[in-house]
Amino acid sequence: MLIQESIRRYLVWCRASGMTPETLRGLQSNFKCFVTWAREQDGAASEGVTAIEQLTPDLFLAYQQELTFRLNRVGRPITIATQVKHLAALRQWGRYLVEQDFLMSNPARWIKLPRVPKSLPRVIPNVKEAVRLVECRTGWNGYGDSDNRASFLIYRNRAILELLYSTGLRRGEVAHLRACDLDLVGGYVWVRQGKGRKDRVVPLGQMAITALTIYLDAVRPSMYKGEKADFLFLNKWGSGLSGAGIYQMVKQAVVKAKLSRKITTHSLRHAAATHMLQNGAPIRHLQEFLGHASMETTQVYTRVTITDLKATHAKYHPREAMNNE
Repeated sequence: MLIQESIRRYLVWCRASGMTPETLRGLQSNFKCFVTWAREQDGAASEGVTAIEQLTPDLFLAYQQELTFRLNRVGRPITIATQVKHLAALRQWGRYLVEQDFLMSNPARWIKLPRVPKSLPRVIPNVKEAVRLVECRTGWNGYGDSDNRASFLIYRNRAILELLYSTGLRRGEVAHLRACDLDLVGGYVWVRQGKGRKDRVVPLGQMAITALTIYLDAVRPSMYKGEKADFLFLNKWGSGLSGAGIYQMVKQAVVKAKLSRKITTHSLRHAAATHMLQNGAPIRHLQEFLGHASMETTQVYTRVTITDLKATHAKYHPREAMNNE
C-alpha cells in the first residue's frame, strides 16, 4: 500500500473518531512534510520511499534527526513543540497501521518524543496595559463608505477584546462561539468542544456583558446578511469571523493602543490568568477557568508573578533594609 493512501485512510479514521477539523489540518500538514521527505530518501524504487512496506525504524529515526535541523518560514529552527507534533503523529499512524493489519509491527515505535521545555509567556500585559488595549477604539478603516459600518466594527471589536480579557478564551474558542452560547443574564459563556473536545462554562465579567449586550442588540443585526451565520462574531461579509481575523484585529488594537507589538490574543489569556492569580484566585479554580487538562499546565502562572515576589523580597530581606538605610 502506498504511504499516501494509508495516510488518507488514517485521516478518515481520525475524523470518524471525533478529531476536530483544526487537529486534522495540523496532521495533514505534518504528514505532507514527511511524505515529501520520504520521497527524497533511497528506496527500492527510483522515487524513494513511497510504500508502507518500506517504512523502517531507521527511517523514522533519520526523520527525527532531520527535524532538529528543519527551519520554519522565517528561517529559524522549528521549536521542540513542533517536532513533538510531527513525531507524535507518526507514532499514532504507525500504531494504526498495525491495528488495521497493514503492517506486522509499528516501525515508528522507537521514536522517543523530546521533552518540551516549560517556558514562560514572552509578554504579559499588566492591568493598565490590558485595560488600555481593551478600551481602545479600533475598527477596519476599509470596511466601506458608511460611517455606521465603521462604528459597527468598533463595537464588535470592543466586545471581542472584553470577552478575551474577561474569560481567557483561546481565539479559536471565541471564533466558534454561537450567540446561543451566551447567558448574559446569568453571566456565563458556554465553550463547546474547546481544546481537547471538552465543554466548559466560563463566567463573564460585567464589563464584558455590557459590551456584548451592545454588540448583540445594536450591531450584530446590521452585520448579519441573512446567510447561515449563527456564529456570535461576524465579519464584513456577514459570516463567522475566523480565528485569524480575531488575531489580526487584536494586532491592530495593539498598534492603536501603542503597546508592545509582541502582545497577541494569547497574551490576553495569560493576562487574565496572571491578574486573577495576583488577586488571590485559587490555582485549582484557575485550571477550570482556563480549561487546562493538567494542573501542571496551570502552574506556569505561579512563576510569572515574580514582580510580587520581588516586592516582598525588597520589603523583608535584611540586606535590602540595610541598603535603604
